[in-house]
Amino acid sequence: MTQAAVPVRRRRRFARYLLKGFAVLLPVFLTGYIVMLVFRFVDSTLGYLLARLLERIAGICEPCASGRIAGSALAVFLVAVLAVVLGALMESFIGRHIIAAGQQPLMRLPLVRSIYPHIKRVTDFFLVGDKRHFHTVVAVPYPRRGSFSMGFVTGQGLRTLNAQTMVDLVHVFIPISPTPFTGYVVFFPRRDVIELPLTVDDALRFYVSGGVIVPPQELVDVALAVRKKGEPAEEPEPVWARED
Repeated sequence: MTQAAVPVRRRRRFARYLLKGFAVLLPVFLTGYIVMLVFRFVDSTLGYLLARLLERIAGICEPCASGRIAGSALAVFLVAVLAVVLGALMESFIGRHIIAAGQQPLMRLPLVRSIYPHIKRVTDFFLVGDKRHFHTVVAVPYPRRGSFSMGFVTGQGLRTLNAQTMVDLVHVFIPISPTPFTGYVVFFPRRDVIELPLTVDDALRFYVSGGVIVPPQELVDVALAVRKKGEPAEEPEPVWARED
């Protein structure tokens, strides 16, 4: 190895270490940023009001640092207690109806009703694990035959569409990577849908990672997947590629 090649290898190693280090730090920073935004929101609203209330109770006329700290700590504690109470209510039938009734006023506000339901679906999906609308992980020929996209069967088609086309259709939600809570709903003939032995969480990790995180049981042996040079491709036409 020449002396000129040593700095090049060191720079490449440094760049590799830098990227791997960012891959470790970035999720931590993003998580911390989200937690900080939530804390700031609680502190600037409820924390400020509680600080003023505590100062009045203590007979302090001017805002002070100790009152602000006490108000912030009390606000975080009260929000945590409220979250636990609401979570416990969600475990009971009556509690779910009470919370649903309390959310109805939000659904009637002109601007809020167009935002709140969608945010709630996303938070329920990722935080509560509400994946009941995603039945099966499948592969479908989309956006064209010969290529495949992974998606979730969300229903058994529409009665009118099935009757008019005389085809047994299912509708599949196809997410967009790396934000799987947005995507397309496409109708496919049931015979073109290939069911995959994956869980919903496996598919979500696959999408969020851009296809990098593949379940171990679905990893392909590269040595067997690569065809030998010059070997003829004599494979039968797959069922999904045949014309009806």
